[in-house]
Amino acid sequence: MTLKQLELFLAIAAQRSFSRGAELVHLVQSTASQHIRGLEEEFGCRLFDRSKNGVHLTEAGRLFEQHAHRISDACTDAQLAMRRFLGAEEAILRVGASTIPAACLIPDLLGAFTAAWPGVRLELVQGDTREVLGLLQGDSVELSLVGGIEQADQLEFETIGSEEILLVARPGMVPDHLDAAGSLTQVPLIVREPGSGTRQVVDAALLKAGINLSDLRVLAQLGSSEAVRRAVLGGAGCGFISSLAVGREMRDGSLVVVTIPGLEIRQLFYLVTRRGTSRSPAAEAFIALLRDQQGTKQDAGSNSFT
Repeated sequence: MTLKQLELFLAIAAQRSFSRGAELVHLVQSTASQHIRGLEEEFGCRLFDRSKNGVHLTEAGRLFEQHAHRISDACTDAQLAMRRFLGAEEAILRVGASTIPAACLIPDLLGAFTAAWPGVRLELVQGDTREVLGLLQGDSVELSLVGGIEQADQLEFETIGSEEILLVARPGMVPDHLDAAGSLTQVPLIVREPGSGTRQVVDAALLKAGINLSDLRVLAQLGSSEAVRRAVLGGAGCGFISSLAVGREMRDGSLVVVTIPGLEIRQLFYLVTRRGTSRSPAAEAFIALLRDQQGTKQDAGSNSFT
C-alpha cells in the first residue's frame, strides 16, 4: 500500500466515481484502476462495487475507509510538523533559561530573531540552573541558557558570555568597604537556592577566599535574583546579585556595592544543548544570533566541554 493509493482510494470514495477521483489526484483513469486493483489484490477483497449508478464502497471498503482517513490525517500532520520545523509554517522554539539569561540576554535578541523568523514563536521556560537542565534532559526544551554547570554526559556546555556578581546593600546598612573577606561573616545575607548558577559561583568564590560557608549569617534563601533584589531593597540584608540585574539601582543610588579586598566573582553563561542530537533551523538561527550578540562568534566546539 502506498500513500498515492490511499489518496486515490479516498478521492474515489468521496466522488463515487473513478474518473472524478482520478482527476482529483492527477491520474488518468486507467492508472487509477491499476492502483485500486493493486490494493484489492493486496487485501484479498473488493473495495468498490461498480454499477450503472456509480461506484460504491463494499463492506470491506467502508472498513478500510475509516483507517484510511486516520492514516491520511496523520500524514498531513507529519507534513505540517516538518514545515513548521523548517520554518515554512508557524513553529514553536522552546528555550529554557535561568534567571539572568531569561531577563537580560534573551529579550535583547528577541527583536532580531522575530524579524528573521516571523513564523517562529519563542516559548521561554524559566527556572534555576538545575531545573532548566532537567527540562533539556527531558526533551521539554530544545536548548538552554544557564549560569551554572551540572555534570551530565548527554549535555554539551558552551561558554556564551559572563557577568560580575556584586555584593549589594542599601546605602548605610553596612560599610561600603569590608577590610577582609572574613568580615563577611558579620554581614546579614540573603542568598539564592543551592540549584542556582549564581549560588554555585558565589559559594565557590567564598570557599576559595577561605570563608567557611557555615559561618555566614544567612537570613533567608530565595528562589530568584529578583526576589533577592527586592529583599535587599527592602532592607532585609545584603545579597550577591548579578550586575545585569541591579544596573538601574546602582545608577540611582538605591543600592551600593560592598567591596571586599581580593574577592571578585564572575559568573559565566552557558549555552547548553543535548549532545549528538539534530537541532531545528530555528534553534540554529537563535544560537547564531546569541553568539553574535555576545561577541563570541566561535566554532561551537572550540569552547565546549561537559
